[in-house]
Amino acid sequence: MSPPTSLQRGTGFHHLIADEHRLIAQVLTYCHAAGYAIPPLLVIDYLIAIKTSPFVLLFGPSGQGKTELARLFAQALVLPFDDQYIYVNLGSSLQASEIQDRFGWMKFVETLENAAAPANAGRLFFLCLDNLRPHDIYTYFANVSRDPDGITRLVMRGYPPHKWPALPSNVIITGTLDAEHPVDRDQSSLLAQINCVYMQPQWLQSNIRTVKRQQRMAPVGMQRLLLDQQYRSDEAASDRLQTLLGPHLDDILQPPSELMAVLWQSNLTYTQTWRSTMLRAVANSFTIEGHGLFIPYDVLNNAQFAYSFVMARQLLLRLWGQPQHSAAIEALLHRQLAQLPSTTLVGLTDSLLY
Repeated sequence: MSPPTSLQRGTGFHHLIADEHRLIAQVLTYCHAAGYAIPPLLVIDYLIAIKTSPFVLLFGPSGQGKTELARLFAQALVLPFDDQYIYVNLGSSLQASEIQDRFGWMKFVETLENAAAPANAGRLFFLCLDNLRPHDIYTYFANVSRDPDGITRLVMRGYPPHKWPALPSNVIITGTLDAEHPVDRDQSSLLAQINCVYMQPQWLQSNIRTVKRQQRMAPVGMQRLLLDQQYRSDEAASDRLQTLLGPHLDDILQPPSELMAVLWQSNLTYTQTWRSTMLRAVANSFTIEGHGLFIPYDVLNNAQFAYSFVMARQLLLRLWGQPQHSAAIEALLHRQLAQLPSTTLVGLTDSLLY
């Protein structure tokens, strides 16, 4: 298939030196210099999740590099401006949990207020909420609402509307959740609105070495690229995919038969909210030029892979603790990855396999 037609959106991005593939290469290079071997697929997965939603949940077994991924990705784009990466550890003993919760909430609101300042409009802020507990999902990964003035706010359960904090578009909130915690049905429905990245043991290799980190400024244009090249509404995502896929769009936005079988067996419903998340994720799996992040020069296959891949991760999170379903989903993921071609990311040739 010939390369897709470039999208003419009038954003002026042709003046920037950055595109999504260069951004991925920048993150991989930074991680390597910091002593971490991270597969490109994991960085692509996280990038699409960030572009799709201001909330991203990194989940998987303990010790698999969830916190390191959030930190390294942010630092690769904002160094030497360390104030743009904020880390909050919510893990604590039972005796200190109330104090820790209060501290975490204060840092959370402070970050939103700082990012909303007019002087920071062009700067990205990465907030990492480490060691989330299941009930924290409701506190920090709540619903989004627009007030009569058109301001996007987080609907915080138990707080009056006038205390709901505004959610600036230049804040990316990443939470880490150890997968040994079961997810109940109420949390499962909320998770349909959140993008997740599954950190299985093979994602982050164990050969971590200590090196001297050189702090240098990230390349020009990457923060602005990530700020502006996002599709977070159904309307924008639909328009983008209609341009790229045309008559194939409706066929792609249907769950694959194998995943539909898992949905049916587990009594999960493929809701409109879930479909909306999938729509935005597929739209964000393409670069500004319309090239696939997974499969650069095959628009249709990139969209199909992105859909199955993102949905499989959603199911893994929502069915964690049900090994009969998790095994089937992981087997499907590995079959998909075995068919995924290797790619070259701005001079860095790596396999995209786990």
